[in-house]
Amino acid sequence: MEDPAVFLSRIAKFVLIPVGLLLLLGAGFSVWSTKTWIERALETPGSVIEMVRLRDSEDKGYLFAPVVRFQTRDGRTIEFQSGLRSNPPAYRTGQTVSVLYDPDVPESAAIRGVFSLWLMPIILAFIGSIFLIVATAMIVLIKRVSRAFGAPLHVIDVASPPRHDAGLKRS
Repeated sequence: MEDPAVFLSRIAKFVLIPVGLLLLLGAGFSVWSTKTWIERALETPGSVIEMVRLRDSEDKGYLFAPVVRFQTRDGRTIEFQSGLRSNPPAYRTGQTVSVLYDPDVPESAAIRGVFSLWLMPIILAFIGSIFLIVATAMIVLIKRVSRAFGAPLHVIDVASPPRHDAGLKRS
């Protein structure tokens, strides 16, 4: 049976760190795509026409999502339900809000707000950072514990497994 320290060190090095890096890469891509979408999007005023009440879960109650109506540059009237859900309601019916929309796809509009537009990159970066912090802490703690108990070097550094002929003199 393999030493548990080796197993945990391998999990940290070969699972947690790559997953954390992939999440940070996803956050970077999400920042880039959000930024390019904002650059090509047009801003226009819109009006909250109603607050839709949505069931959160069986025991938690309700969340409210605004339905917004705005006019595009070419005169079309578009209605969309914002992905921002809150309790209590974040907006009032009739309130004027700033709407960002892509001229090619005006149905993909969003209420302009720092939190709602940048939510995905923030969440991905946060989770990726947690993975990296946990992996780093695991590696550091395993090395310290292995050194304290005088474990063989292969337990301290998984990348270099022990040589079977180490310490044997050939004659």
